[in-house]
Amino acid sequence: AVVSTQSTGSLKQIIVIKKEGRALKDGEIPYKIVKQKILYDRWPGDDRWKDLPLYGDWQTEWYKAPTAENGIVPRNEFGNVELFKPWMLPKNSVHLDLPGSYALARRMNIDAPHAVVGFEFPRCRAVPVLSGVVVCKEYAETLRNAWVEYSAIQTQKAEDKRIKRIYDNWKLLIKSLLIKEKISNKYEGMRSATSSSKPPKGHVHKFPAKSRRKDKVTGEMVQKCSCGLVVPVGSVEEEL
Repeated sequence: AVVSTQSTGSLKQIIVIKKEGRALKDGEIPYKIVKQKILYDRWPGDDRWKDLPLYGDWQTEWYKAPTAENGIVPRNEFGNVELFKPWMLPKNSVHLDLPGSYALARRMNIDAPHAVVGFEFPRCRAVPVLSGVVVCKEYAETLRNAWVEYSAIQTQKAEDKRIKRIYDNWKLLIKSLLIKEKISNKYEGMRSATSSSKPPKGHVHKFPAKSRRKDKVTGEMVQKCSCGLVVPVGSVEEEL
């Protein structure tokens, strides 16, 4: 049969309808139900297919935001406020997009659920994007002022931590240099065969057997010439 394009319509799932700022009309049933494959099973043996209800645009209407009353903000079944469009903000409430405001509101016993503004899809999973909180108007100014003070304290703590790290790094550097200098002074008489210092003219290196000893640093046996040159035992012929 030939059907005019004006007589056709697209079917959408609930999450797509919500992202458009719309909602289902009362009493609407799915126009069609299809099977959706589950890519990741939570428990072994779960059914890898589930029913996905689809609805047409004629079954939806513009979303009507509820009203926040008595300091309580209406939320969805997951405890968040869906704020995909500006008109989805509950009446008598304010959206505060302030980092860390959710934890701060909990400490102040202020009802402030997360605001979901979209979704990301890592590894084919829908992950909500949270942006700030939604709070009743009577608590908005209080929470905003508390957040300003909290941010100033956190900024100062971060600066103090940075300065402390700088001083600790300098202490470590100075301590390392002191240890290096101490070791150099302690073993300055021990020079390797590749040392750039030259013995007196005409000097012949001799390593008596009685000069053999165990090096405290490397743990190997070394022998010493009268000029101060120290080499491992066996590297040159020694004088018996």
